[in-house]
Amino acid sequence: MVLIPLLGTGRTTLGAAVVGLAWLSDFLDGRAARASARPTSLGGFDLWADTLVGAGAVLGFVAAGWLPWAVGVVVVAGLLGAFMLTRNEAMSMLLQATGYGLVLWRTWRDGLFGALSWLLAIIALIAVVNRRVFWERSLPTFLNGLADLLGSRRSR
Repeated sequence: MVLIPLLGTGRTTLGAAVVGLAWLSDFLDGRAARASARPTSLGGFDLWADTLVGAGAVLGFVAAGWLPWAVGVVVVAGLLGAFMLTRNEAMSMLLQATGYGLVLWRTWRDGLFGALSWLLAIIALIAVVNRRVFWERSLPTFLNGLADLLGSRRSR
């Protein structure tokens, strides 16, 4: 939740650094877990930590006045609530994508090309090294989660 005060006070470069470090620590923890074929000590908190980083970014944008409070609160409360109630990873992924997308957009919009380059370099590293994990686990998990959500709404 450190992103709320950082982004809320307009310190986008520091916010981007925190997001990049969160991505790197998540990436390294995942690599360590796969190498040892068992979860790391942080593994049990991994999805929650990722979810809260995304929520912190969205709420930081609200605090800065870059996003209307009603939109930010509805997005965070809706997706976080849906994730908490259903344990549907797609809800967490949507919240993360929203927060991360906002940080990427703001670094680009403000011309913070050093911060944007940092984030894009981390994305490229993770995309290349974890391409198999993305195609075999992340994308199917996300799409199945959306399908479950849409299917449960249709059946009501």
